[in-house]
Amino acid sequence: MVKAEIKKHIQTVIDRFDASFYFYDLDLLRSHLSEMAEILDPDIKLWYACKANPMSAILKVLRNLGFGIDVASSGELHQVLNSGIKGEHVIATGPGKSKSYLEHLIKNEVKTIVVESYNQVIWLNEAAENLGKKVDALIRVQLDWNEGKSVLGGDAITPFGLGPKDWKQHDLNQFKNINFKGFHIFQWGNIMEPKKLEAIWEKCVESILELAKELNVSAQIMDLGGGLGVPYKEGQTKINFKEIHDILVNIKNKYKLETIWMELGRFTTAECGNYLTKIVDVKEVRGKRLLVTEGGINHCARVALTGQAFPCKALSPSSAKLANFQVHGPLCTALDHLGDFDLPEDLKIGDWLIFTMAGAYGFTESMPYFLCHKLPGEALVYNNDLMVPRPPKTSYDWMI
Repeated sequence: MVKAEIKKHIQTVIDRFDASFYFYDLDLLRSHLSEMAEILDPDIKLWYACKANPMSAILKVLRNLGFGIDVASSGELHQVLNSGIKGEHVIATGPGKSKSYLEHLIKNEVKTIVVESYNQVIWLNEAAENLGKKVDALIRVQLDWNEGKSVLGGDAITPFGLGPKDWKQHDLNQFKNINFKGFHIFQWGNIMEPKKLEAIWEKCVESILELAKELNVSAQIMDLGGGLGVPYKEGQTKINFKEIHDILVNIKNKYKLETIWMELGRFTTAECGNYLTKIVDVKEVRGKRLLVTEGGINHCARVALTGQAFPCKALSPSSAKLANFQVHGPLCTALDHLGDFDLPEDLKIGDWLIFTMAGAYGFTESMPYFLCHKLPGEALVYNNDLMVPRPPKTSYDWMI
């Protein structure tokens, strides 16, 4: 439920621009992160996967509360550095690291670099040697699973890292300009059951510790990635971070680990964000009610990519009965389907819909230039002050 004071700020943005936009409550974000930081064991380090939402104001809130930042591209690194965050608070992940990018990471003093292929090991060592540096690295491992596919791979073969047998073919101790500090493993996303996470993590740790012995490489740092889910569906219960934290501490003690790292994306920022768009058409097709909205997967492609829709409500209260609607955006593709929702049956053209839990993997994961529609704005409230760092833009502002 959106608080009344937040609704007032949202209405101000609607009155000013009358176009689709994202709205972030950074006071809610700060409160959520503070609760996590207060209970954190000193041997557990939290990183924010900025691919979830790279807005500068969000990055600053996270860093001010002690979170490190995970980047997966030169663009994300640029955004982080431009936000005043130093490379020493950054970890570089992602499968597509070229030799020039690895050199760029070293020059910007990025704390830890995750190597995802033997080529990257060679290139990183060469770059470090040429620059007269020694760099810290984690080894990305892709394990075999038998539990089906996920957006991050699951049991599918993906570009993330190498399998244990693949890494065993190489002598990593010959690379004198790399300090191999540990391992990185992450193949599942948006898991809501703590016990399932615990089982996955224990299986990961056991496999990695065995591999570390065979490679004669340190397992000082065990980076378990992310995977903590958020309640996109009705009836789902929000994960209690203390329960997750206690599981991590138990795993650390059980396997005598020095340090556990986690890279959290949606779990940190999803709840603080909302996407708002207005209805431009209402119709019935073969007995099914449809709403067509100003924005679609050009603004929030999450459902088309993963099948996970953001929860949706009517912005204005209504006493009308609920009816099931298919909600579609304006694009010329049937993929532009934002989900099926129970909404007031009296919704009409010009009414606004609010999609909640949209603070992560919203606009940053979308396809904004298709069909030359408006780009959504981004507004935020911080210390109860409303700011609009990016107003909605028409295609005239970016087309060449």
